Amino acid sequence: MNVPTILYYADDLRSSSSKCEQLKRSMSKVLARFYPFAGRYMKDSFKVDCSDQGAEFVEAMVDVRLDDLVGRGKNLKTELLNYLIPRPIGAGDEATDPLLAVQVNSFVCGGWAIGLMTSHRIADMSTTSAFVNEWAIEAKRLVEGFDGDCFPDKSPVWSSASLFPGRKMSGFPFGLSREKENVEDHKIVTKVFSFDGRAISRIREKARLLDNSGERLPTRVQSVFGMIGKSIIDMNAARFKEFWAIQAVNMRGRTIPPISKNQCGNLYLTTSTQIVAGEAGVELHSTVDLLMQTVKREVEKCKMILSVEGQMSISNGFYEMTKILAKPNIGVLGFSDWCKFPVYEADFGWGKPVWVSCVNVPVANNIYLFSDKFGKGIEAWVNLNIDDMLKFEQDSSIMEYST
Repeated sequence: MNVPTILYYADDLRSSSSKCEQLKRSMSKVLARFYPFAGRYMKDSFKVDCSDQGAEFVEAMVDVRLDDLVGRGKNLKTELLNYLIPRPIGAGDEATDPLLAVQVNSFVCGGWAIGLMTSHRIADMSTTSAFVNEWAIEAKRLVEGFDGDCFPDKSPVWSSASLFPGRKMSGFPFGLSREKENVEDHKIVTKVFSFDGRAISRIREKARLLDNSGERLPTRVQSVFGMIGKSIIDMNAARFKEFWAIQAVNMRGRTIPPISKNQCGNLYLTTSTQIVAGEAGVELHSTVDLLMQTVKREVEKCKMILSVEGQMSISNGFYEMTKILAKPNIGVLGFSDWCKFPVYEADFGWGKPVWVSCVNVPVANNIYLFSDKFGKGIEAWVNLNIDDMLKFEQDSSIMEYST
């Protein structure tokens, strides 16, 4: 699977040809440091061939205005955004597929959008964000006439293969055995729900927890995840009595010894939280507490993941989880938090982005969270089948707290 990210920029009156040339030159320089992105994935051996085959760079003219996309919230036709990325979401495992593909889009109003696709085989959002920001630094230096080296403390580290050497694991399913939904029969729609700072403060108060150590106020991300999860679970209570919430956890800074903050690769773990819905649904504070406790336990496991025993423990847990999720009467929610990644800092020489977005992802019950450009609010990208989306939009809590 490819990870899609789009950065949008206002018009700064510079010509499109000069911008594209600037982006090409700077991207070429950065690829020397992010060299696996110029390789190809070899699916038979589960390795990346770093033989400098190159990344893909596409230029496109788009017959819409920036205002047609930015700030539209729930009214945004997210399927239009898929035209701003160079490749389909699911492509990427063939020997001819690039591990990095970029599409530079020029709008009729003079605005710009840079659509990136990075292979999830070798990059998580932390790595993608690091690449984007280093690329922006190089591009801006070309504009300012400085052609020196990057700051050494920003240099990416590619040592994941030594940290997590490949092992043959007979019978281990690399991917879920759960039957994929037919997208044509169960059309997946993506909508953006915006929670401003005041709404998030109210949700946090509503989700306030009480335990032996006293009252605890959940984070803004935990609170929004909890509210969205509660709404989806409640509206499916008659269909699924049991839900499992899958969350991604960044390994960096949580292992012993610690992995470098500049370590690149696909360095995240998944946590799984069982949530059982009663006749009256689930409570917000209990949903948030379950999600928080699961992450806390996984962070503890993360400390030992650099050992063989720790890696086997994680792998065995994942294997058991695949068997649970393969059951037909289990509901599944996927949560990804992209709020902490500094994508809004990417200034290529014509200012910081006015918006950063995902696209229409055809995977039901997946939720992605982005910070807004001010860092106070949260945009939730919710992917549901069309019938569930109609119910979700009418949920009283979603209507009250989001726009």
